Amino acid sequence: MQTYVEILDKAKDRLLLGWTPEPTTVKSYNLYAGLIGLPGSLSLLQSNISPQISMRVGIKKAITEVLIADVRTLLGISDTSDFSNTVVYFAITYLNAAGTESTLTDSTVVEALPVGIVPKYRKDDPTVNRFMFGFSEDVWAWVKLMASSGGALITDSCGLYASNTVTEYTYDGTNVKTMKIYYADQTATGSPAKLTTYEYSGSNVIKVTVTDSTV
Repeated sequence: MQTYVEILDKAKDRLLLGWTPEPTTVKSYNLYAGLIGLPGSLSLLQSNISPQISMRVGIKKAITEVLIADVRTLLGISDTSDFSNTVVYFAITYLNAAGTESTLTDSTVVEALPVGIVPKYRKDDPTVNRFMFGFSEDVWAWVKLMASSGGALITDSCGLYASNTVTEYTYDGTNVKTMKIYYADQTATGSPAKLTTYEYSGSNVIKVTVTDSTV
């Protein structure tokens, strides 16, 4: 299976998931979730998801919305437990025209960082444009808003930056305070890097400062 699910947007009570449609005739998709990132540890969360591309501006993917309450129920997580630090794994399968489902073992299992980390799109954060790496318009800067060991990260739909850059963080136990990013092959002391400093008011980011730095 070539298609894999992506986390497009996050909120405290829901996730928006999307994927590029499989390059074959698809009747519908099924979504699986679990607390362990292995196909055999995932359970069916949603079935018969439409393969049609979303009409929402800028998405151009098949999408589905997932309620955190439904994830809690599926995975047996009580309503009273803290979900903000929970890492959930997702994968999708497809049903062909005959109604035969692809196997989970052929699917890519994707890690969804805690719901306390919410997305900030590049166009809403002009500081991202100052990075020297030439990030594409598909990049989402995940900004840390709640306590989590996941921290903040930068992802790209093609996976190039995840495999070719290094990101380091300082974390005060509640929020990510700084983020330093540089090419993975430029690890010698003094190599160029970009340093992002976050200022908070409570749990909200109120200022992001990007400066030139070194490894």
